[in-house]
Amino acid sequence: MAETQYKKKKEAVLSRGMPNNIEAEQAVLCSILIDNSAADSVVPVIAIDDFYLSANRIIFDAMKRINDESVPIDTVSLADKLTMMGKLDEVGSISYIANLSTIVPSSANVQHYVDILKRDSLLRRVIDAGVSITKNGYGATDGDEALEYAEGLVYNISQELSQSTLTQVAEACAIALKEIQDAQIGAVNDSYIMSGFPTFDKMTHGLKPGELILLAARPSVGKTAFALNIAANVVINEKKNVAMFSLEMPTVQLVKRMLTYIGNVSSQKANTARALSNPEFAKLYGAYTQLLNSNFFVDDYSLNSPSDILSKCRRMKREHGLDLIIIDYLQLMEAGGKGSIESRQQEVSQMSRRLKVYAKDLNVPILVLSQMSRQVEQRPTHEPKLSDLRESGAIEQDADIVMFLHDPSKYTTGLPENRIQLILEKHRNGAKGTIDLDWEGETSTFRECSVQGGGTTASTTTSPKQEKKSEKKTTADSGSVVIDEVGAFDIPPMPTNTQFDGLTPSPAVLVAKEVEAEKKSAKKGLLSKASMPFVDDYDNRPTDNDIPPEDEDDGDLPF
Repeated sequence: MAETQYKKKKEAVLSRGMPNNIEAEQAVLCSILIDNSAADSVVPVIAIDDFYLSANRIIFDAMKRINDESVPIDTVSLADKLTMMGKLDEVGSISYIANLSTIVPSSANVQHYVDILKRDSLLRRVIDAGVSITKNGYGATDGDEALEYAEGLVYNISQELSQSTLTQVAEACAIALKEIQDAQIGAVNDSYIMSGFPTFDKMTHGLKPGELILLAARPSVGKTAFALNIAANVVINEKKNVAMFSLEMPTVQLVKRMLTYIGNVSSQKANTARALSNPEFAKLYGAYTQLLNSNFFVDDYSLNSPSDILSKCRRMKREHGLDLIIIDYLQLMEAGGKGSIESRQQEVSQMSRRLKVYAKDLNVPILVLSQMSRQVEQRPTHEPKLSDLRESGAIEQDADIVMFLHDPSKYTTGLPENRIQLILEKHRNGAKGTIDLDWEGETSTFRECSVQGGGTTASTTTSPKQEKKSEKKTTADSGSVVIDEVGAFDIPPMPTNTQFDGLTPSPAVLVAKEVEAEKKSAKKGLLSKASMPFVDDYDNRPTDNDIPPEDEDDGDLPF
């Protein structure tokens, strides 16, 4: 008996049609026909495939075309458009259109009908995705690929559902003003990623969620090392989660660089038999402990495509959280998928655009490393420009920040060989400039120069706390590992008294101090500056010193 009921239930499920509501579809079309204002609000948010009945899909397609032409939608214009399309008889002739206009008496409930329409459309798409996933699963030979295929289908559905619309800017205004206020008092947004290089962080105000940052250089200048320096500073000092995709170097090799950088130990000694002293090995072990406890994830699969990176980052963000993505490097990546791409330049442009979209979707900054073309070698000045970006001009359009690592000693004699320039050539939301770096090859370390020169527009800012740690690290020969001396960024506290060590307090500090003084005055019942009757002349108000002294000897007076 139970088996019979199970078979009947299974047959009912298998024979059940796709979710649909024909009456709701007709009510939506009727509302558009009888009310042009409903058409303006409904047509942009509905897709043709949201309709289940074929005739209704054709009719809505005609309505959409009429609306795009800024022509009123009614039975006459609709019948005319369907005739021009050659689809009037396919939808049931003029009689079906006339019947549509009488389905509902008014368009007052059109939003409710649209909700029903969208709900059934979403259910059908989920079912279709499930069928595709099932078919792919039966034919797949790799479980990871099958999982990525399934994630991609589901993610595409969710992305299309979250398409933005025009909204009033009230909420954005509040957020923008709050960020400006925070900047004025020296507060740092927790979502901004500090690279650990003070001047760079000062110029960029940190790497922001949704930004695409491009780091380009000629081979062997130090792109990967600089990216690893940033990654180490972020995961250890900032306690953030970083995902790095290395299409060139294996994970073990990257980690070796990280360990020698964090421990400030020579990589040559680390790879030479019996070359490390006990204190140096203690430093290396300390670096191992710090890196072991960090949230640094590396994927060295050489055939990662942008869609693969998106899938893996979505999974990491869901399971561990994600704050920064590093890709090394763009030209080694392939777009993936089965599509005809005319040239490699077009493929790189397509990947660049997708990475920018992924940065916004994941709401994290993406640091992408890139090669430069040989044009910089042929130019007399040898200074890199945006046009030197290899294989694509679209990269400079998509990136929010474009920076170059440049080694001027290769082209000019007399310059220090370890001096590298970090050139911010494009900065969509801030200043551009050049930062001088010192390169230490033994430990794969970049450090900002204490004095910026060479006509740079940036200046190094180092906090007293950082200088103290750097001095301590220089004299130490063993013990815990501190990486602050390689550029770790410590935000100096806001001054709370009048001792500024010779520095001029910023206007924001002065305003904050004035506000605090006014609060204390209000508690004592004193007048504040804002409550004075002559605010504009407040600083020139009379004081007790302006009153002439009383003369006790009246006899000296002439009267």
